Amino acid sequence: MLIYICDDSKSDCLRLMHHLSAYENEIGADFSTVAFSSGDEMFSYLKKHREIPDLFFLDIYMEGKDGMEVARELRRQQVTSGIIFTTSSTEHAMDSYEVHALYYLQKPFTHEHFLMAMQRCEALIQTAQKKLSVSVKGKELLIAFSDILYLETGRHTVIFHTRKETFSVPGSLSRFADAFADTKNFLSCGRSYLVNLDFVDGFLNQDLIMSDNSLIPVPIRKQSETARIIEEYKNSLAKPTATF
Repeated sequence: MLIYICDDSKSDCLRLMHHLSAYENEIGADFSTVAFSSGDEMFSYLKKHREIPDLFFLDIYMEGKDGMEVARELRRQQVTSGIIFTTSSTEHAMDSYEVHALYYLQKPFTHEHFLMAMQRCEALIQTAQKKLSVSVKGKELLIAFSDILYLETGRHTVIFHTRKETFSVPGSLSRFADAFADTKNFLSCGRSYLVNLDFVDGFLNQDLIMSDNSLIPVPIRKQSETARIIEEYKNSLAKPTATF
């Protein structure tokens, strides 16, 4: 699970990373954490690496862009990842609803309050921890569901488009259908594509626009239903709970 922390207080950032490390050990998870001291630094990194994390921890009071501005910009860019605010004030608690934040943690917070916040991320964590075992050129790879942008039918193969790489696996798309059957964020687009809704940026004519700028054709008969499912999924982001 990829997590970004944006906080201009080094000590607060280190404390949060300590909580994350303890929680990671408690549940046997695998977190990868990247820390930034400003919103501008984080957006520059996002633009360069194009790695969208599963979860953001945003301090609200920072120099330059504050955490609320950062969150609004993320939502304007159609980033649907979870957001948890960490702040010393309750002033923006109601504003956090606007950006569909998962939680609002007031500093200083205890590990108990931190755990309450992470419980709101349970679905994110479960999805991020799910992995698919595939054989690529004789080597077994474990691919996290949260790293998959979409699957595409090739010539007697399935092409995996992930955050970092693209590779082919022998077989048909139906071979992997059962693995994704109980997930809410994967959607079949006809017989040739299986897309991760977390990486869908929108529609262009009859195509889905993916976060890597790929265009996924949607059959005419499924366009209305697909648009409805995407809208419902985007709107299903959890509402925040404040702790004071």
